[in-house]
Amino acid sequence: MDASDNVIYFGYTGPIEPGGVGRLAGALNSAVNNGADIVHLAFSSNGGYVADGVYLYNHIRALPLHLVIYNTGSVGSIAVSVFLAADERYCSKHAMFMIHPTTMGHSEGMSARRLQSTLDAALADDDRTDNILRERSRIPDAVLASRRHSEVHIAPAEARDYGFVDAVREFALPKGHEIVQI
Repeated sequence: MDASDNVIYFGYTGPIEPGGVGRLAGALNSAVNNGADIVHLAFSSNGGYVADGVYLYNHIRALPLHLVIYNTGSVGSIAVSVFLAADERYCSKHAMFMIHPTTMGHSEGMSARRLQSTLDAALADDDRTDNILRERSRIPDAVLASRRHSEVHIAPAEARDYGFVDAVREFALPKGHEIVQI
């Protein structure tokens, strides 16, 4: 990267759901369409829907730009997979990551077959998420096993050790640049 690169800055805080994912993908698409070489994204999300997160992960990985992402608060659940899609990853010294098992919706009144189908889908989503975590980080197998049963909170030093982030570094908008909140 050099001074002649076209750099854009975005911020996003919100869930990983169709509306937010559409806005994020749209902003990144616009950056590509406008010739951006590098996008810096200040990001905080407690997660949302696995399908939307996996879509956004794959979309980011396919774009011809260098994405630098910063956890500026909390990144949890499927948002961790989205975060890991970036080429460069940083977090604030006050940031936190959280991973957990896929949750299932309300099961009262479900037939046994519908309940089994829901369980199968949740386990498949856990596998997809685990695969992304394995591919894009150095997360220990013991931590992955723990997240299948309960929430696992990951502090900045652990995030660096696990390869979630390249370094603990604060996001700072350079003077004279604009940032667009998505």
